[in-house]
Amino acid sequence: MKKNIEKILASAGLIIAVVLIIILVVTAFGGIEQSEFDNQLVKGLIITLSVLYLLLAISSLVMLFTNNDAVKEITLRSEQGGSCKATLGVIRKLVKETFYGMEGVKTGKVALIVNEYGVKLKVSVRVTDRDVFETETYMRSMLEEVFKGALGFKFHAIEFKVVALQAKFKPDKAKVEAEVAERVADHTANYAVLPNMVEQSVSAEPAEEAAVPAEEPVNEAADAPAELPEDGAVYPVAEDATEEEDGVAEEEVTEDAEEAGSAEEETETEDEAEQEEAAAESEK
Repeated sequence: MKKNIEKILASAGLIIAVVLIIILVVTAFGGIEQSEFDNQLVKGLIITLSVLYLLLAISSLVMLFTNNDAVKEITLRSEQGGSCKATLGVIRKLVKETFYGMEGVKTGKVALIVNEYGVKLKVSVRVTDRDVFETETYMRSMLEEVFKGALGFKFHAIEFKVVALQAKFKPDKAKVEAEVAERVADHTANYAVLPNMVEQSVSAEPAEEAAVPAEEPVNEAADAPAELPEDGAVYPVAEDATEEEDGVAEEEVTEDAEEAGSAEEETETEDEAEQEEAAAESEK
């Protein structure tokens, strides 16, 4: 039923959309003059088509995204000679009777969903002072047995929706408190060790990064002990040797200066002699 309605809505929306597109294309190419749209009938027609297309589009989207695959009846058997169907009321009554008087269980809404895999039964339940897993397993087994024996039908899936729960399980508070205290102690111990590790790492970093003082050059010759002669006498070798070397250097510089002065005097004497000879020749 839903698929047929969706097909009708989609087809109607497509027809209206094609009409509006044709009018728009003809107007764009000059087939319809602008003055013709001033007619109230044309305006009313275009507005009506637009509103209808909008309603059809919204309806299609709602049906497309809304989970309304629920059906009101199911087909139990279909043969050449005929078919047998069961309504939702029959299914609901069987579910209610199956769990009537069951302690801690109260059934609510019952729905039938049809999909590509088959028919799915959905049942809403309220559970009081019972465990969900045990209750759900028992209810599924009971429904499968009832529908197989009463209607000869097997659902593709049976889905239970727990809308209210008062669990039978009660936690052991003493055990939980002991586990919590143990976890808190471990957490506190870990965070107590962490600051010490951070302080040690911070205090170790400056020691590693401290600049090593540069070693002063060691004068091995100065630090070495002076060698004594065999007779035990001590001679001021270093100072006397230095003074003698300085004196010799000064004498060498003086001699070089004297030699340079004598060379200059000889050059001047030779120049004067040449000038005198040139003057004598000129007088002759």
